[in-house]
Amino acid sequence: MALEKVQEVDQIEIKGEYSIQVRQATKVLDDGKQIGGVSYHRHVVHPDSSLDNEDAKVKKIADSLFDDDCKHAWQLQQHGYPSGDPSDSWSKAQLGKYCSSRGIDYNAMNAEGQGGDSKAELLEKIAAASEE
Repeated sequence: MALEKVQEVDQIEIKGEYSIQVRQATKVLDDGKQIGGVSYHRHVVHPDSSLDNEDAKVKKIADSLFDDDCKHAWQLQQHGYPSGDPSDSWSKAQLGKYCSSRGIDYNAMNAEGQGGDSKAELLEKIAAASEE
């Protein structure tokens, strides 16, 4: 009687533009025959997820689905600003969100999107904060 625990990815689903849902089945085998039920674990892979511990099939799907454009769009959707270093090409709102996420003090614009620090002032504050 040799008991063996077997784990395998038995289902991979693409859910929307930014998600791969992975289901892993765990079975207990006795001399190659399944005993008891199957337990399942699910997790979701996004464009910024580490693929280090993923099944080879999941890695292939993620590599083909999550190109650079997709990763940039995911970053923008999740954080409100593009990936990479802040630049003059970013909007004032994106620079403000970047400052907020990094704890950089700035003068925010009002509800109508007016007032507050200019783009140049926000970029100066970001640069000063990175030098600290």
